[in-house]
Amino acid sequence: MSLQEKLEAVLSESSATFGVVVKHLETQEEAQINSNDYFQMASTFKVPILATLFRDVSEGRLSLEQRIRLTEDDLVPGSGVLQEFLPGAEVAVKDLAMLMIIVSDNLGTDKVLELVGTERVEAFMKELGLAHISIRNSCWELLSIGGGLGGEKKGLEGFHKLKQKFQTSGIDADSVIFQPIPENNVATPADMGKLLELIATGQLVSQEACDSILDIMKRQQLRNRIPYLLPDKTIIACKSGTIGSVVNDVGIVYLPEGKGAFTIAAFSHGNHSTKEGERMIARLTLTAYEHFAHSEE
Repeated sequence: MSLQEKLEAVLSESSATFGVVVKHLETQEEAQINSNDYFQMASTFKVPILATLFRDVSEGRLSLEQRIRLTEDDLVPGSGVLQEFLPGAEVAVKDLAMLMIIVSDNLGTDKVLELVGTERVEAFMKELGLAHISIRNSCWELLSIGGGLGGEKKGLEGFHKLKQKFQTSGIDADSVIFQPIPENNVATPADMGKLLELIATGQLVSQEACDSILDIMKRQQLRNRIPYLLPDKTIIACKSGTIGSVVNDVGIVYLPEGKGAFTIAAFSHGNHSTKEGERMIARLTLTAYEHFAHSEE
């Protein structure tokens, strides 16, 4: 069976809608499913932000050593640890970026996004030829709109109000944020896959910048999707994302015995549970891993 057929067979067992692109970087063998459809990125949008940050650092616009003071006005609920810090903590830009990726820190993400500029992230994607990666909302905006509190002001009061909303009613499944349109934080699996390929092959900004991005992504601590079913020592650089029924993960998987590496961008919506989506992404990744690892030389 071809890789395409194998992935389609796995997905036939899911009632959710998936968009998947898998590509072996050395042989260029590729499989695509709904690859040109828009999907809500959820926290995978932090990869384009990270890419833009290192572009700005390489141009001297920002410094990774610069320290940013966090206040109550920066609080964002959801994933991460910085919301638990006492107000007044000063965190280096590199540490904000690290936490943004490895524990998907929403507060850290929004601080990095403030530094690089939302519009500049999308503009950089367009410069790279990735016209179908669209970023319009910060984590705060995404969560507040999705929670039915769009326009709620950031700060301690808004933070507690939004946290309470999530505890009682959660994300509105009919929210505008889930519409597959460029006015949201959306991407096609094809363009996200291309961004991963640029990073993996050292073609984004510089080899040094790519090495730094990969170093951060390889430290990922949320490992229940792309990495979950792979052999324990497999090297993986990835970033997951979840909001409502959206369950995503994107990354680069390094194969053993000189077999190269492959990119995978897996987006989905309509999952009955987060675990259901996670298991499907793990199975898709394992299918690709075994296909490439066992292919003939």
